Amino acid sequence: MSTTSNSTILALDAAAGACSAALWAGGAIAQRRWEAMERGHAEALMPMARDVVADTGFQGLDLVAVSVGPGGYTGLRIAIAAARGLGLALGVPVMGVGSLDVHRYIARNDGVTGPMGVLLETKRADLYFQAFGSGDDPLMEPSVASGAEVEERLVSLADLSNGAATLVGDAVERFVAQATHHLPDQLVTRIQAADAAAVAALAASAFAESGGADISPPRPMYLRAPDTSPPAADRQRLRG
Repeated sequence: MSTTSNSTILALDAAAGACSAALWAGGAIAQRRWEAMERGHAEALMPMARDVVADTGFQGLDLVAVSVGPGGYTGLRIAIAAARGLGLALGVPVMGVGSLDVHRYIARNDGVTGPMGVLLETKRADLYFQAFGSGDDPLMEPSVASGAEVEERLVSLADLSNGAATLVGDAVERFVAQATHHLPDQLVTRIQAADAAAVAALAASAFAESGGADISPPRPMYLRAPDTSPPAADRQRLRG
């Protein structure tokens, strides 16, 4: 069970503008469902999960993996709750995988080399950002940054590689359109969406390294307070 080649993993992702499920089995992605969507993750996610495990069944799983953000508050809650419920019902561990790492993995898997910045949507004026070195070592902690701050960090990132750097993620197009200063001349940009297939591959590697031990329950990485407030009745009780 503890090796990547033999583990069977269901992965879920609903952290941003897409919803997906993937099954890792026999050392590779065996099934995958993916659909771009801004809303409707709650209705789409479990049918996707049932589709990808149709041949093996939920009972054949060794692990459930789920993206934990940063990303959309509602999507994160839906996917993490679904993963925890499945893990509890099946008696298997549940592993969280960071969305910034998911995008880093997708880019590397598509051939991106050198220093990289991952830029994700907040659906607000600012952005989620993290930079990685050529060897995928994090150069900073995940953060919420303004466009101007991202511009400054990209200049620093390019300095590590003779002016070249790559920026990937689902917020790249918006950032480039709104940039107010000169971006690095050799900046390569890649617009990409999250994918449960990447969640599954990262989880398979981590599961193999850990031997299946000491897997902490997934917790959402919000980086900021959610844009929600208590219902009116709750607010009244809080004031009382």
